[in-house]
Amino acid sequence: MPELVSVLVDLVTAATNRVFTYSVPEHLSGQVGCGAKVRIPFGHRVLTGYVVPETPEVVESIRPISAVLEQNMFTKEGWQLACWVSERYLCHLVKALYLLLPPGTGSKRSFKRQKEYVDLAISDQEAQTLIADLGRRAPAQVRLLKTLLQDRPRVRQELLREAPAAISSLKALISRGAVTTWTEESFSSELDHVTSSITADTPPVLTPDQSRALSPIIDALRSNRSESFLLHGVTGSGKTEIYLRVLTAALEQGRGGIVLVPEIALTPQMQDRFVGRFGRRVAILHSGLRDRERYVQWRRIQRGEAQVVVGARSAVYAPLDNIGAIILDEEHETAYKQEESPRYHAREVALWRAHSQGAVTILGSATPAVETYFQAQNGRHCLLTLPKRIAHRPLPQVGVVDMRRELLAGNRSIFSRALQNELSKILAAKQQAILFLNRRGYSTFVLCRRCGHVAECPHCELSLTLHKPKQRLLCHHCGYAEPAYHICPKCGSSYVRDFGCGTQRVASEAKRMWPKARILRLDADTSSRTGATEEIIGAFAKGRADILVGTQMVAKGLDFARVTLVGIISADLTLNLPDPYAWERTFQLLAQVSGRTGRGEVPGRAILQTYTPNHASITAAQRHDYAGFYQVELKRRKRLFYPPFSQVILVRALAPKEQVAKQLLQELLQELRLSKDITVEGPAPCPFLKVGDKYRWQIIFKGPNLDRLRNQLSMVLPTLASVRHKMGARLTVDVDPLSYL
Repeated sequence: MPELVSVLVDLVTAATNRVFTYSVPEHLSGQVGCGAKVRIPFGHRVLTGYVVPETPEVVESIRPISAVLEQNMFTKEGWQLACWVSERYLCHLVKALYLLLPPGTGSKRSFKRQKEYVDLAISDQEAQTLIADLGRRAPAQVRLLKTLLQDRPRVRQELLREAPAAISSLKALISRGAVTTWTEESFSSELDHVTSSITADTPPVLTPDQSRALSPIIDALRSNRSESFLLHGVTGSGKTEIYLRVLTAALEQGRGGIVLVPEIALTPQMQDRFVGRFGRRVAILHSGLRDRERYVQWRRIQRGEAQVVVGARSAVYAPLDNIGAIILDEEHETAYKQEESPRYHAREVALWRAHSQGAVTILGSATPAVETYFQAQNGRHCLLTLPKRIAHRPLPQVGVVDMRRELLAGNRSIFSRALQNELSKILAAKQQAILFLNRRGYSTFVLCRRCGHVAECPHCELSLTLHKPKQRLLCHHCGYAEPAYHICPKCGSSYVRDFGCGTQRVASEAKRMWPKARILRLDADTSSRTGATEEIIGAFAKGRADILVGTQMVAKGLDFARVTLVGIISADLTLNLPDPYAWERTFQLLAQVSGRTGRGEVPGRAILQTYTPNHASITAAQRHDYAGFYQVELKRRKRLFYPPFSQVILVRALAPKEQVAKQLLQELLQELRLSKDITVEGPAPCPFLKVGDKYRWQIIFKGPNLDRLRNQLSMVLPTLASVRHKMGARLTVDVDPLSYL
């Protein structure tokens, strides 16, 4: 009987969400193992597929594999992880497997670079005899042979250049059987520039708090116990040094580690710390790299050249063997949750991988997610604390400014009087400041004051944001853009004005009020170019700017010793969103951005501008009171039956007509058999009803355990596929959602 293998077809349909049996032809025997990418006949088409470590089912009419395209693209552990992701997050198997594959897989563009090598196919003595025989008849061939006798094998281009000789001379030697050629994949060290400017650092002496926190982690690591730890440390308390010590211990055991950061903006600073400690054993993985660079780094990890991986969310799938530790810095960040299918949470993936490899997991944060802290209180994670900053530095003093009083006092500026005074002081003292506003652009909307017309996106029915200096109106949801106007397109009036405030306006107003100040801006607009984030952060860190204006990119984990003031322009932006996590996100954001100041020798200060100074999120952030906020938020979650007191699955319908989206969810409900302990909210329109020409409705399922519902959805959703196709609609499923907008 021929050798049989199980193959997952690279085709996303309901019918292909399983493995198929194929036979291995004799000429491919021994070449088709787990992780191989193969070409296969499928129906009347020829497709690609992936060989998986499942026992092949013996069926009739088994067809043979046509060709092996690539080897070792994933391991057995990788396949098990893909299966778990597919089952937990209700996504197609091949979509889950994509997460494990090399960057660029599926793209028509190849990131492989081949080098052709040349070597002698005869002995040295035979080569000398051939040289004498060729004599003056073929001097170029003689030069090639002599060059190979000196040093071999040689890269073809280098050999031809050094000899020198033409390709025809090399082909003549190949025809004679004197030399042989072959190709190998080339892995140039395209990120070597990362390490060249970093000098090795000396580990500092740990504080007593750090030593106490580190001890149980090292004990679990050395005992090969898969334990998870919540490292709850205030901003500037030295969490990163704990991460470095844990990875050092893992490397001493011959194991590796993965360090996740929530934003690409964090990666350069973390990169410097980890490369400074571990040198070329570090690999960097995040979407800010060019595709070729990510591919090279992925291959370095796979070949065992790098044992420490630093990157954003997707780095949790790095092909690292023998993992000793997985670390999530700023574990509370929503950036760890992917918003497209597969809608996984990197924290849960990290916990699964660590458990499967007997590794430790460290979840670090100054403001842990309420669910994580609740789990630590109830024994799922071991709670470790760092209550004080390094070198006895005080936490920043946070002042709250009631902007209602500013308005009554006649101050219509976006900067309160207190913030203006503090900015003037730090600029005079040659110190630095961060101004934070979690909204990019110049103005929030453009309004005609005569007829009331507001510039809206034709695809989303949401107001367009004014961006200067390009004078464009942009939709931040679908990307639609149109030229800004000064004459109302509806009534022809010139009474057109822009309202609201974004980072562009903050930077512009700051420059107007402090014309000598050097100002940089860090947001999605200024960081879109490859390498721009590193340039902006690097310039600010080196003191080439006095003020850094930014969105949430400046709030997470960045460490600038010269920053002594943080100004939060509007603390209310996220507070009143129709989202159950709005209070928590506001508190976390305010606490994190306030923590960017006072990390050097000079004490820091933060000024928080708000129209709701007595809100629990605001007062807790002012007092650096995580425990107080946690208690308030926990009671609120219990009352509303949200995590950690329930599990949640959100099903959303998107359709070109609103009634179709609603109807699709009603049909889904009719197909489900729900237990009495499951709460159903909806169908109801999403807070952002229309995005990208699609109307959006949703259902929220809540219950103590939704495993049975998850199984039902996995069976029911494929049956609705034909209905969805006819309606031009689609359903998305989000397990453990973090966004309800």
